Amino acid sequence: MDSHGHYEGTTLAEVLRHGSLEFDQHLQKVLSNPKYFVTDRQSQAQRRENAYAQLHNLVQETGSTRDIATDLPRLFAVFDWAAVLSTDLIPLISGHYNLVAGSLSTLTDAESAAPYLHDLDDGSSVGVILLTEYGCGSNIAFMQTRATWDGDGFVIDTPTPRARKFMPSVGIPVSRVCIVSARFIDGAGVDQGVHLFTARLRGADGQPAPGVTITQLDHQPLVIMDNAVISFDKLRVDREAWLSNDLASIDDQGVLTWRDEDARKRSFASAISQLTVGRLALASCLNAEARASLYIALRYAAKRTVPLTESDTPLMIELPHVRDTLLTDLAGTVARTIYGNAIKTRLADSDLTSRDTVVSVMLAKPYIQLHALDTVTHCRLRMAAQGMFSANRVADYLGVCHGAITGEGDCHVLGSTAGRVLAKHLAGKLPPEAGVHDPADQGDRLSLFNARTLTIVEETQQDLATPGLDGRLTVIPQALELADAYAAEETYQLLHQHADHPEIAAVRDVFALSYFDQNAVWYLTHGLFDLAGVETIKRQLRQAIDTLAEHLPALLDAFGFDDEILGAPVLSDDLPAAWESRGRDPRRH
Repeated sequence: MDSHGHYEGTTLAEVLRHGSLEFDQHLQKVLSNPKYFVTDRQSQAQRRENAYAQLHNLVQETGSTRDIATDLPRLFAVFDWAAVLSTDLIPLISGHYNLVAGSLSTLTDAESAAPYLHDLDDGSSVGVILLTEYGCGSNIAFMQTRATWDGDGFVIDTPTPRARKFMPSVGIPVSRVCIVSARFIDGAGVDQGVHLFTARLRGADGQPAPGVTITQLDHQPLVIMDNAVISFDKLRVDREAWLSNDLASIDDQGVLTWRDEDARKRSFASAISQLTVGRLALASCLNAEARASLYIALRYAAKRTVPLTESDTPLMIELPHVRDTLLTDLAGTVARTIYGNAIKTRLADSDLTSRDTVVSVMLAKPYIQLHALDTVTHCRLRMAAQGMFSANRVADYLGVCHGAITGEGDCHVLGSTAGRVLAKHLAGKLPPEAGVHDPADQGDRLSLFNARTLTIVEETQQDLATPGLDGRLTVIPQALELADAYAAEETYQLLHQHADHPEIAAVRDVFALSYFDQNAVWYLTHGLFDLAGVETIKRQLRQAIDTLAEHLPALLDAFGFDDEILGAPVLSDDLPAAWESRGRDPRRH
């Protein structure tokens, strides 16, 4: 087990924060501008327009879009604080910053990207990427939108109704810089796979470009988005609009030549490289919402008295179903914060097309996001009636969670794909010898995590070897189990490295014991626990939650939230007065 001395001298807040405190504080100020408060009188259409106005303000107040898109700590901070303080912005910043500005900054030369990045930098145009289609969904390797050569540039067409781009946010008539994905059929008639092209789908007047048809979709209640269906009929784009990442060239006859065989193999991964950044950003921002939900719910629970009898009025936090649920969620959220920060740090210096990088993010997205949704849901429910109101923030986070988790399809697909890759990569590594382990011993705990990971690898091999569709389907449950087990093992190791902080040591213990408790049947059937051990785990988990409760104030303070900026009435010591004050505030109505 790695020593944790390497992290000595780092404050708890620094362990949990990824990036600059000063930039975080600046974002909180910008994103809490009352000019962009959502009011109860705004229609969904007005909220969309308000979100676009706030995006323009965000760009003006934080500087160059391209600089933020390529500075990952600042990019992740924009996602995190927008998710916490201005949920309507999340659908816009994903396209504008990393998917469009990020792609233009990394996949083409500076001269070709300059006019588009200029308009993104000053906010005069909004960036959106068009990937998904009716037919292929988010499995974009099978898309049917087609690009062909037309003498000095490209022409993009939608060959069938099922090839229409489904649900990019381009419904509102504002200027757009878009990246369109399409299969390039070159001048020799060869299907060269999926490529990216830059196009202004809406001009400065907001009207669709020639060859573009945009149909806005119906109301959807979870996230404020101007979703649309887009089809193309001979949309012309310039030669310089092709984002080749210098992997290939096209001659005057439109014939594509790959730089080498490796370039051809990397081309698809290159085209979608910013998706890897976006996936981690959307995981990060949901975890930020989980932290905010816990902060609000636990602060409220520590103040709210519950009259059980005339003489018994415990605090809400003392009720076991509140305390145990929220503190277990707290441990899981802090653990995933540290895990996510480690993935972010690796990503900054990684090749975004490498298998290890892509798989690490594919593992992180469902592992972090699904836990965040559970945590936000638990906070909403434990807050009861107070949790229903947007004023207390948590209810609004649910829509963002659902949108981020399913924005590119079912995130379980990412987990199962990553699990399959892991099962092949780890094949042949033998699990530790069977035998009853002591969950109180840190060394045994690591062995228990590792045993589950490698045993699932071993058990998956038969399904991996099964040919055809049957094999691909039957391996999915085990692949998902493996993905979760592998991420949990990595998380436990990271927590142990930071255990010089007593707060993180307490988180580590709850995280490990709750994991063993949830998977007790698996450990029993594999001979790693006995019945007495299962009872011991439950007892130790209760004790670990007691210890974590002692560190609750320090952990919540380390999250870096400001009660005044959050503005949730339940954070006030005088709840009736807080609601009365909010009711009199003209900015809220």
